[in-house]
Amino acid sequence: MKLRRVSRSLLLTSLFLVELAVIINSAELLKLAVLPVLLLVFPNIPFKVELSTASFEGGERVGEVLEVSIELAVKGFGVIKTMHSLPDTFELVEGSNAKGKFIVGMGTIRLSYRCVPLKRGLYDLGKVFFEAENIFATRRVRGKIEFDAEREVKSRVYRVRKVEQRRGVARRPAPEIDVSRVGVPGTDFREIRKYAFGDPVKFINWKATAKLGELMVNEFEREGKKAVWIFLDANSYMLHGDLRRNCFETAVEVAASLSYYFAARGHRVGFYAVGHELLIYPESGRRQFSKIFSTLVKLDVSEREESLLSAVEKARKYIESVKPASIFITRVELSNPMRAVMKAMGRKNLPVSVIAITFRGYSGIGGVVEDAVRESTLRRLRAAGVAVTEVEAGKAAETVLAGVAR
Repeated sequence: MKLRRVSRSLLLTSLFLVELAVIINSAELLKLAVLPVLLLVFPNIPFKVELSTASFEGGERVGEVLEVSIELAVKGFGVIKTMHSLPDTFELVEGSNAKGKFIVGMGTIRLSYRCVPLKRGLYDLGKVFFEAENIFATRRVRGKIEFDAEREVKSRVYRVRKVEQRRGVARRPAPEIDVSRVGVPGTDFREIRKYAFGDPVKFINWKATAKLGELMVNEFEREGKKAVWIFLDANSYMLHGDLRRNCFETAVEVAASLSYYFAARGHRVGFYAVGHELLIYPESGRRQFSKIFSTLVKLDVSEREESLLSAVEKARKYIESVKPASIFITRVELSNPMRAVMKAMGRKNLPVSVIAITFRGYSGIGGVVEDAVRESTLRRLRAAGVAVTEVEAGKAAETVLAGVAR
């Protein structure tokens, strides 16, 4: 066992006094030699640290304040230092997650502070480290208390009141998004298909049935709610900025907010994570939002790169089926979205929007070049009839998205 400097000094002092007492034949000095040894063992009472209470309030979403209160019961004699372990992506805003105290016999230590999570994810907040040292600094003990305190931090979902979109072909007097609908069949013929259980008898195409020898029905365009498809760029170049101003985290917040907005209004919402080849087929209702949102909570940037055009190609058959309004969330200066946008529009000129995530603050020639490329790309997109909205990384998406509402 490695002795501390203080312990070594006490032992050497005791040995010196013993030798000196033998040389000069002094009983009093021999008794005095016992004192340094006693200091090594007294008051060497072992420390015992236990968790009394732990509470965590708030902090369920990025940027939301988390209030932490932890109380420890301590037994021992000496100085004890404690620290509640926080992930690197949490920022202290008030108080401290570390505290020291001199304990005589029994005592309590309370850690109370406020912090803010800056990134999505599942975090373990159930670790408290402590270091105890007796009064003479002859013994030091380190330990850790673990308890169940997992915290899932989700993206912020802004309650956007209205989002303006370029309108496509529709039958309703005031269409909101595009030509794809669910609901009751209208009068516009779409195609002839095989009979499915539940199809009305009045839609049976008797001529096609007689010709093909199996029941065929007429499919009509449906009147009702529209479909929206969100393409979230998750390529590595989206992971730019710091914890407070991060392009990818801002893009995830925008995707979550738009998913909530459209799903809450009964629209069919589809989702594609570019880079992961992760596709969620368009459905409506809050269950669909929960499905997309749970995916966003766990989503991170992809290790391999996928172009926006490739993503549209992979979702092509679904786009042709439901004819949605497409929304691309990306950094336009790096993703080159023009070809993907034109592909999503197709021959029917379906509505397309681009949410351009920007990061300002570059210095030097690199920043000038990226700004020029971004402005040029945005001009070409607007000239092609694409609705473009710029969202600066780190800023609340609510105010920006509300800015396109009228």
